Amino acid sequence: MGENLFTVRKFEAGDADDCAMCFYYGFFDCPLTKEDREFLRDYVQILIEKCSFTYVALADGKVIGFISGSYKKSFNIALARKSDTKRHYWAWIKCFAKFSFGGYKLSPAFKEQFDTFFRRIRERNKHTPMACDCELVALTSRREYRRGLGTALWMTFAGRCASDGVKRIRLFTDSDASYDFYERRGFTRVWSKPYSFGGGSSYVYEFKL
Repeated sequence: MGENLFTVRKFEAGDADDCAMCFYYGFFDCPLTKEDREFLRDYVQILIEKCSFTYVALADGKVIGFISGSYKKSFNIALARKSDTKRHYWAWIKCFAKFSFGGYKLSPAFKEQFDTFFRRIRERNKHTPMACDCELVALTSRREYRRGLGTALWMTFAGRCASDGVKRIRLFTDSDASYDFYERRGFTRVWSKPYSFGGGSSYVYEFKL
């Protein structure tokens, strides 16, 4: 599928359900129950709303991928505090409280995969250096639409950053992800560390505009 077949635009509130499935295809492979989907939808909406900006890619009118970025206060406090998406703080609190107290009845298969995913996120946040102007927080897509889709999203992301004066973009990924996508587009690996559990390593990549 060619890049010109994708339409890329800013995230809208009605995109959350489709973005949740894009996130699923990007990070998980177990079957999903209705409750799993409900949690994923809430989690991804929070992820998007906590970022400075998010763009989605569409094909045939359906969202098939998204990319999110977060400006750092050390780069520009005003941009870091500004968000293209309305921030629903009560929804954030409600989701995390519900998750913490077992309000989401997740299937064992999905819970096992998400627990590993989240544990890695926590370990990353504790140890990974992310000094940069803008962090690429998430780039996910449906598996069957990957030809050109990631490139279309990345080019839009990079253009947005360049227009706001960003000089250095960093992202986190790991050995389970398609980190070669970033290497082919000029990212340089600047840090790596093995996980303390389960094998694999975490990486930080940097792109200089």
